[in-house]
Amino acid sequence: MSIPIQPKEGIFEISRYKGGKGASTNKGIKLSSNESAIGPSQMAIKAFIEASSSLSIYPDGNSTLLKENISATYGLDIKKIFCGAGSDEILNLIANAYLLPGDEVVYSEHAFLLYRIITLANNAKPIVAPEIGLKANVDNIINSITSRTKIVFIANPNNPTGSYLNKDELYDLRKRMPDKILLVVDGAYAEYVQEVDYCDGLDLVSEKSNTIMTRTFSKVYGLASLRIGWAYCPTFIIETLNKIRGPFNLSTASIYAGSAALKDTDHVQKSIALNTEEKEYLNEEYTSMGVNVIKGVANFLLLDFRNVDHTNYIGEQEISDNLNDYLYKNNIFLRDVSDYGLTGHLRLSIGNKEQNRIVLKKIQEYLSGDSRDD
Repeated sequence: MSIPIQPKEGIFEISRYKGGKGASTNKGIKLSSNESAIGPSQMAIKAFIEASSSLSIYPDGNSTLLKENISATYGLDIKKIFCGAGSDEILNLIANAYLLPGDEVVYSEHAFLLYRIITLANNAKPIVAPEIGLKANVDNIINSITSRTKIVFIANPNNPTGSYLNKDELYDLRKRMPDKILLVVDGAYAEYVQEVDYCDGLDLVSEKSNTIMTRTFSKVYGLASLRIGWAYCPTFIIETLNKIRGPFNLSTASIYAGSAALKDTDHVQKSIALNTEEKEYLNEEYTSMGVNVIKGVANFLLLDFRNVDHTNYIGEQEISDNLNDYLYKNNIFLRDVSDYGLTGHLRLSIGNKEQNRIVLKKIQEYLSGDSRDD
């Protein structure tokens, strides 16, 4: 019998990424994946439909229209814009392009799980920098850097904690890092941030800096199923990524819909306003129940149930597990974040007002002891 072909060694250490439960076709309430509460704009939907007239033709491999609209929206040099099938494809390409076996990659303690996966997939070594108060700490990141460090990933804001490095902290991190190390600032939730001291990382990008900022259309623009992401980085990095990406990595529908979404600024502002209003409301309501709420600056809340006064509470993880099971039976889907090292927590995406209040009522019923299987 022939011996099955084996993958790279690092792949054996990978636990497959598990996204939030609940399918888009499900009639339940899915608040497990930080998707848009109001969906895509009508302009994006119209552009998507119009793209159906060219299904037999390959898309523009350079995503020119999308780059032009990103450039116009953010006032950026179009030559430094790179487009990918979601920011996750871009992060994968970065790792594939620059990591060698034995290289080290540094990221914070509760950072996006993909960083570990793509590091191990390239036979590199993940190095976890301890957080302080569920926030990345610049000193700890710097202290984790060695002569083998190749990349530092910073999710800003971070998922699932919602915390962020402010402008001074982000600039301090880049300044203290060796120039040869690549700093990747993952800004998937940047559009939601209202804090005046926030920095999305764009200003750190220059031809002389090994810095990349990535963004996505999956969140505030409501185009998660189309897989659209982009990066802003030096042209020498773009030249490298272009050599290894697929020749047509974005579909025509993605290019058209993404371009239209950028133009519908009213829709974007409506999404941000709803998120801000509902997050404040839910923070107050869950806090009043005795739940420790990590509000964060993105489009979700991290709910800490470890010290909630509840008659069925036995262990640190049990209350969140039992609550999650109860919600699941009621066709409500939140995100268990125990795989992020956050036992006793659930992440709650900010939905629309009706969804938020239904979920609030169900959690209140459970914690008050009034819950029953429906």
